[in-house]
Amino acid sequence: MTTKHPFIVIVPGASQSPAHYAYLTHLLQLQGYPVVSALLPSVGATGSVTVEDDANYVRDKMLLPVLDHEEHDVIMLMHSYSSVPGSVAARGLGKKERTASGKKAGIIGQIYLASLLAKGGGEETIVGIFGGNYPPHIRPDPEANLLRCDERVGPLYQDVAKDIVDVVAVSALSQGMTSFNSPCPRATWDSEEYEGRVAFVRTLNDAAIPLSVQQMMIDGSGVKWIIKDIESGHSPQLSQPETLTSILVDIAREFESL
Repeated sequence: MTTKHPFIVIVPGASQSPAHYAYLTHLLQLQGYPVVSALLPSVGATGSVTVEDDANYVRDKMLLPVLDHEEHDVIMLMHSYSSVPGSVAARGLGKKERTASGKKAGIIGQIYLASLLAKGGGEETIVGIFGGNYPPHIRPDPEANLLRCDERVGPLYQDVAKDIVDVVAVSALSQGMTSFNSPCPRATWDSEEYEGRVAFVRTLNDAAIPLSVQQMMIDGSGVKWIIKDIESGHSPQLSQPETLTSILVDIAREFESL
């Protein structure tokens, strides 16, 4: 069984599940792109689940099954927090490197959607990216080791349609606190392995990670990105899925042509 297009592996953001990307998945499949997604271990975790734990899960349970068992190329789509473990998970899995080692499939591109760009490799944490404080919409609950968001619509779903916004907000789960306080392993978005194969979709009306913060991270990365813009809040997969699909397909085709 073959497909002419690579798999798109969607790594959900903090507190999000594959259900938050279900309609986007449907639209991408209509365009001929197979899709895989899964719930990150840190979502709803009261135990000490770290960024590295999430990264190992993405690599072992989301990427390698497609690359090694199904032998299909992959494009990664990472949203918000998931850019950190997702980028780490991609190390050594680039198409060129995999081909050189006799493997048939590899990662041909990474897409970052309203993402956090943590270089990592030291003591940097997610909280550190925000200057040592949690974003205003996040309430830490140390006793439960959870990060809670009491008012989710405003920062995360402000432009989602009224007929689904409440159920979408309720569907978000609390995030394990350890994932935001553990050191970020070294990212791959600035590696030679993925040079020319990284894209960033800026969400121009984002209340959770404002455009100015997104741009600051892009400018500080030292990387030449493929940049695309969408006039949306933090969750365009829910508020503007058709527009986002068009953007993602354009980027995917660019990666496929390299």
